[in-house]
Amino acid sequence: MHFHYTAKAAAGDILTGLLEAQSTTEARQQLRQQGLFALTLVEQSHNIGTAIARKHSLFGSTRITKFDVLMFTSQLAIMTRSGIDLAEALQNVARQCRKPALKDALDAIYASVADGQTPSEAMKEFSHIFGDAYISSIAAGEASGRVPEVLNRLATLIRNEIRLKTTIRSVMAYPVIIMLVASVVIGALVFFVLPQFSQVFEDMGAPAPPFTQFLLDSAKAIRENVVLLAGLTFVALIGGVQYARSPSARRLRDRWILNAALIKNATQPLMTGRTFRLMGTMLQNGVPLLDTIRLCRSSVQNVLFRQLFDKLECDVLDGRGIATALNLCEFIPPGAGEMMSTAERTGKLGTVMETVGEFYEDDGDRQIREMARLIEPIIIVMLGMIVATVVISIMVPLLDFSTLSSQ
Repeated sequence: MHFHYTAKAAAGDILTGLLEAQSTTEARQQLRQQGLFALTLVEQSHNIGTAIARKHSLFGSTRITKFDVLMFTSQLAIMTRSGIDLAEALQNVARQCRKPALKDALDAIYASVADGQTPSEAMKEFSHIFGDAYISSIAAGEASGRVPEVLNRLATLIRNEIRLKTTIRSVMAYPVIIMLVASVVIGALVFFVLPQFSQVFEDMGAPAPPFTQFLLDSAKAIRENVVLLAGLTFVALIGGVQYARSPSARRLRDRWILNAALIKNATQPLMTGRTFRLMGTMLQNGVPLLDTIRLCRSSVQNVLFRQLFDKLECDVLDGRGIATALNLCEFIPPGAGEMMSTAERTGKLGTVMETVGEFYEDDGDRQIREMARLIEPIIIVMLGMIVATVVISIMVPLLDFSTLSSQ
């Protein structure tokens, strides 16, 4: 437990601060050992971050985004490079912050720092905002006296992560829009167009060709059972969501993402690049290799990458380094392990990992763009084929009937 104390020194000075103890009695004993007489001793809540998150969740405040963290980190980096103390920089950023949720978090962090905690210790209450890797990097910067440099690297890392996510969203937006348009067109054909043509054939008193009749009967069945089909679709979606949350489904999905023939050329370098860049940034910030591996393992969601980090941790504990496991890993792009071997021999693992990570991120970004350029015409052609099939199956028989009737 942490206790906030106000104590009187032998010389008469009044001191305040934080100390850690198992009970109030133990806290008083610690103060007496330091030659202090406790005036007030109040237990500090360990759930400040949770309480603030709950408060803003209840009142509907805007959530804290990666962009907010980027702006906060960039401001801290600029201030600390200008010679401003980190605690004062925190106070300045908190005072200028306009997002209520982030402002409350920064105010709480500054209050803890003013009570004697280091910034990294104070940030631990808000790991859901910053992440363990971010906080560990700040702690390493505090220990090495390179906080401005660490903040600058973290800002670059977050900026690249935002850029990558924005690129992926923009690349995939067009295919998604086309698929939505295709769904609307098919729905219009089923519910509005085909019923009209069905009535036309009935009025003409002539049987429709087999394929045309199949389309008309299928559209009629969908219209008559739309509620049942919607219910079955809803149940299937709920079941699919529940199954997708199971460990077995997660393993299958993660394995498919990294090994599927159509997408692995994009997903493997993309995920490898992001992981390497994170590890390289943390190593350059002064975080030990073993801690870097453990923090990266907690930050990735893919089961295969988690298993890789388990192997890396065992190898590092056994003194073998990380290059061997990377060389043997099937989803790490060829050549990455060899570059890590060279980096370990030269003692520049952090720099090389960051550079290699940037290269593979760019390669994965390029592969995704190429995939999107291939998917777009395929979706358009498929939509055109569906519409053309419906039009031909309806219009050709009608033209034939019109020709026969005119003769």
